[in-house]
Amino acid sequence: MTSAAHIIAALGGTSAVARELDVPASTVSSWKSGGSIPRWRMAGITSLAKSLGVDLDEAVLQELAAR
Repeated sequence: MTSAAHIIAALGGTSAVARELDVPASTVSSWKSGGSIPRWRMAGITSLAKSLGVDLDEAVLQELAAR
């Protein structure tokens, strides 16, 4: 499982992340299968994680954003 897939799972899964970020589930699914989350979506991901009390590893976030 990629880092993107781990993060999405930790945030409640594809549907939950899509709903919270107001994007189609197919978009989040493509992040999982592609192994990266677009850099410009990382603020939304970190905000969602904070609201859920999920501690995301900063190094993993940086790695994903660099792809």
